[in-house]
Amino acid sequence: MPIYQYDCAGCYERVEVLHRSAASMDNPVCPLCGSAELTRVMSTFARRRTGSQRLEEIDIGAQQAALRDGDERSFARWARQAGAEYDEALGTNYRELAERTEAGEDPVDRIDAGHTFQHNVQHRRVQAERARKSKDEA
Repeated sequence: MPIYQYDCAGCYERVEVLHRSAASMDNPVCPLCGSAELTRVMSTFARRRTGSQRLEEIDIGAQQAALRDGDERSFARWARQAGAEYDEALGTNYRELAERTEAGEDPVDRIDAGHTFQHNVQHRRVQAERARKSKDEA
């Protein structure tokens, strides 16, 4: 049962579709909007990194630039992507924030999300550095 990634022309999102049979591979449907207008894309592969390596690789400036647009749809897309990439490493819940925004709420967390994101990354980097130093001293 392979999982393939597709770009959806209906909701403009990249989605993953689990194919339970070979027949379902012929007519994939977007799990978000139900559109059949999907274009298969090459899936990326992961490389093993430690939590501190992941934190160091976060480009805070790029994340803040992605938030400058200010509209709800762009914010929800950013929050969904940030959640998928960083929720575990930062101890955040950007996925929930994306869902609340998509449901029509205007969460207060959206007001200064760039600053909050930067603070969360810097806080976790300091924690990781302290943990590394205490491990080295032991």
